Amino acid sequence: MKKLILFAFASIVLLSSCSKEEAMNPQGFTAINAANVPQAVQSTIQQSFPSAQVAYSVLQPNSLYVADVTTSTTETQVVLSSKGAIKEAFSKIDSTALPASVLTYLSTNFPGYDLLHASQKTTGTPTGYRVELKYKTEFYAVLFDDKGAYVSQTTGMPGGPKGGKGKGSHGPAVTNLALTDLPAAVQTALTGYTFQRAMAKIDDKGLTIYHVHAEKAGITYDLDINASGTILSSKEDATKPEISKTDLTILPAAITTYLNTNAAGWTLKNAVSISSDNVIIHYHVVVSIGGATQTYMFDKDFKLIQNAGKGPKDNPLLPNFTVTEITQAQIPAAAITYLNTNYTGWTFSKAQSVAAETIIKEIEVYISLAGKNYKVEFDGNGVFLGAKLK
Repeated sequence: MKKLILFAFASIVLLSSCSKEEAMNPQGFTAINAANVPQAVQSTIQQSFPSAQVAYSVLQPNSLYVADVTTSTTETQVVLSSKGAIKEAFSKIDSTALPASVLTYLSTNFPGYDLLHASQKTTGTPTGYRVELKYKTEFYAVLFDDKGAYVSQTTGMPGGPKGGKGKGSHGPAVTNLALTDLPAAVQTALTGYTFQRAMAKIDDKGLTIYHVHAEKAGITYDLDINASGTILSSKEDATKPEISKTDLTILPAAITTYLNTNAAGWTLKNAVSISSDNVIIHYHVVVSIGGATQTYMFDKDFKLIQNAGKGPKDNPLLPNFTVTEITQAQIPAAAITYLNTNYTGWTFSKAQSVAAETIIKEIEVYISLAGKNYKVEFDGNGVFLGAKLK
């Protein structure tokens, strides 16, 4: 997140967890969708998994192929070259086997998510983890390295060539690529960018899409590019606050008290909290009183905001965010302890604090370890929030 010896690989995947109730319990080797798959690929899979149900798909024509392998005890997704060499493999694991740093990142960035599938990369470089999940109405495949640091994510309906879309099914085929692995048209589309990393994925229409992290003029972008080199989407990895909305079914006690006092007989129609970088900045509440609708807006301290608008977009001004560079000595002790424990041998690059109205909300520490660069995030007290591979 390596030498590919098939015997060792087969031994590793047999250690993966998968309930027998979810497995297909095949009686012998069975393959589907193998018509466009080279014989070398099929031979490798049959030799490694002689008693398995296998569904093939093409990840990159004439180059990369995917085998979704199900045995009586395991689920594994294998990516192979056209010559049958195993490039990487993800074996299904239970969510309890995910590192705490992965679970923390997911709960912070996808609160209330529905986990569909978790797997560990047992073969290939870099090793790590992959999680398929549903958050609100969208599906995500999120990749982490061996330290549990966020690497990348893609969106789209899960389910491989078997068509599985429920819990326990193989996730969408995704694999890491170097710049030289990308088609010429995709490399041309990246002219002017500094390449960082890329993944190939099969979308819900069966087309290969390249999800690329690249830098241009000091700004990092997430790009989705098709095989013809057309940039389908470009998202800037901005440092400005991210605004989010959360529906509420239970109001904070202070707001309930206010309504009981000032809007007797009220019934809740809807309510939302508005957050900036996961910090609540105000509440928007709509109630019914004697058949009439009344809107209230409260600040983060539950104080009434006069002349509230009609919807969540009628926000008060955002808190005054300030970013200040700090020294290694100014990093909270709890954060230093976390880094020493989970990134043994780390080297300090820089750090900065993010404050809202003079209150420190986040500490961002940039470190390097074993040739990788990370941004590790903590709250103002040094409690771990998440990590990203830079």
